[in-house]
Amino acid sequence: MGKRIGLIGASCRAMAASLVRGGFSVVAADMFADYDLGQIGEVRALRNYPWSARRWLRDTDVDAWCYTGGLENYPRLIERMAREKRLLGNSPETLRMVRDPFWLAGLAKRHGFEFPETHRIHDPAYNPIDPQPSDQWLLKPYRSAGGLNIERVSTLPKSAHRFYLQRKLSGVPMSAVVLSTMQGCQIVGVNRLHIGPQYGAPLPYLFAGAVSLCVPETNSLEPIVNAIHEEAGMIGLWGIDFLQTDRPTLLEVNPRWTATTALHERMRENPLMPRHVQACLQDEVKLSPRFAYWSSGVRIVYASKRLEFTDRMLRGIHAAFSLTEESYLTNQKIGDIPIPGTTIDVGSPVCTLYVDAKSEALAEEALRVNQELLEEIIYSEGSSSGDC
Repeated sequence: MGKRIGLIGASCRAMAASLVRGGFSVVAADMFADYDLGQIGEVRALRNYPWSARRWLRDTDVDAWCYTGGLENYPRLIERMAREKRLLGNSPETLRMVRDPFWLAGLAKRHGFEFPETHRIHDPAYNPIDPQPSDQWLLKPYRSAGGLNIERVSTLPKSAHRFYLQRKLSGVPMSAVVLSTMQGCQIVGVNRLHIGPQYGAPLPYLFAGAVSLCVPETNSLEPIVNAIHEEAGMIGLWGIDFLQTDRPTLLEVNPRWTATTALHERMRENPLMPRHVQACLQDEVKLSPRFAYWSSGVRIVYASKRLEFTDRMLRGIHAAFSLTEESYLTNQKIGDIPIPGTTIDVGSPVCTLYVDAKSEALAEEALRVNQELLEEIIYSEGSSSGDC
């Protein structure tokens, strides 16, 4: 197989950088088509995401293609696209299983691990708002990513096929990154998630970032990961979200490169996406052990007011975060930088920050400091009114 890979998703930049580090060239169809993605590969904005993806793939010269965030919710579209060019990722059949909360509930029952109580909308055996709305239940869309549009139950939607009900549980929100190969699967790393307005996200369950655990305990996760790997036929890089209490409770499977995968690449000399490609080609894969014990952090900075991203902001980011041609690929401090002239609405993502530190607490503090630095650049007087 050649080395020209097509990427499709809401944000392809981190995945693209990993491939380029591994000697591949990339062509990306991206919802945002950010400035720094254009520095490492060819990029086109998909205006009618995801429906325009199939035509883009058909018309683009690539040897194979991968999907990332959001596209996993459209297995029928992926099935049609896989007929156009070789897919490097989990199959539509696998997606239909792991994106179905009721299949996951059955998996948990068969293998003896925890999964929240889950119901269909208008289930005659259960009504969560009788006699009154309960804060113990969440309304969750079948098609979602990053916690988007999850909310507490207040009324039941009329479009029952779009949502389901899940019991709200307490615990620390966590995630894990996994690599599945034909030989088995390995947990690459574990993260503590940053969710909701406490970390600057505009919605209560929206992903705002994470820090990786320096020395994660993975024994309790392995039965869950192994069950998903074996029964769903997982391949390549993927992740799970879970709640940690005395034992982990599985919440969701993300069957592709996740927003926290880049944190674990920062801990390794070799990039992870080439391992994903090898796994999908059924080659033997050797994942290098972690060579340092530290924590890496990621933070999505959402706009607190409407702004236009300007050349002056871009210059400020270059200076403050030491952007160079090499830094776009290796241990980047900031990513997903908009193209000057882009209008960013309230609650929309502006940039993604990355840090490395000796502990999770120090990583969280570094993210806070860097967020303040970025916000000073983008919200300083006159900076949102145009360039000078």
